[in-house]
Amino acid sequence: MTVISRTFVSVPERSAKDTWDAIVALLAPDSNSSARGELAAVAGVACSCISDEALAESAVIVHGVGPRLRVYALYGEDAIDGERANESALSWIPTDGDWRMSIPCLEDDVAWVQAKLQKLSRRVSARTLGADLPADSEDERSAGAAKSRGDSGSSLDIDAFFRQ
Repeated sequence: MTVISRTFVSVPERSAKDTWDAIVALLAPDSNSSARGELAAVAGVACSCISDEALAESAVIVHGVGPRLRVYALYGEDAIDGERANESALSWIPTDGDWRMSIPCLEDDVAWVQAKLQKLSRRVSARTLGADLPADSEDERSAGAAKSRGDSGSSLDIDAFFRQ
């Protein structure tokens, strides 16, 4: 499975709302799309997670169409400097077709964030900081099956990559 990442400048350079708006513009560029409406509906919850700096180490994960997308945020001096930011456009629209999103949040907030998101969206869910997605999507089940067969597919051996 191919994974692409983007990193957005956030607090204090941008408010949590402005950060979410920039992320939404990347994910759903058509302002009239149903995806844009769904992402607007969860804005308050997403902004809460952004304000808690949940996106510093854990990504918002969007999957289902094209490569898996991981979206991070920069905070504090990193946000002011902006050197590590990458907000460039994507070659595909991650919210076309059957897509899903998982937003990281603080462990103490998972219950209320998940409950609120379930009321607002059928595509957006929450997970604890540092947790990855459960292997419940079709692409993850097939990747898991390939791994159990010993088929490495298109995965990257990070240790071998960095070996000198």
